[in-house]
Amino acid sequence: MEKDKIKFYENSKEFFNSKNKERIILITTKAKKAYTNFNFKINDTILFGRESSGVPQNVHKIVDSRLKIPMIGNKRSLNLAVSVAIILSESLRQIKNI
Repeated sequence: MEKDKIKFYENSKEFFNSKNKERIILITTKAKKAYTNFNFKINDTILFGRESSGVPQNVHKIVDSRLKIPMIGNKRSLNLAVSVAIILSESLRQIKNI
């Protein structure tokens, strides 16, 4: 695994084809399973969509898992940066304890 390297993809097909043995975990308000009930692995790729529109429906169909951050009441969603911080914190906590 390469560290500290940013990789750019021409399109989503190239991105998904490059993830041969890595799980792709989508964080979405449309998921049923909470991130707190999931076991993250060191090679997971965690995918977030746009704040305004999320990810296309075809992406929902091809990811390995879909997770949500549970919300109280009728709240729609969290800011993307906050969502990333929550999920990254939990995934790193789990991986560090492996």
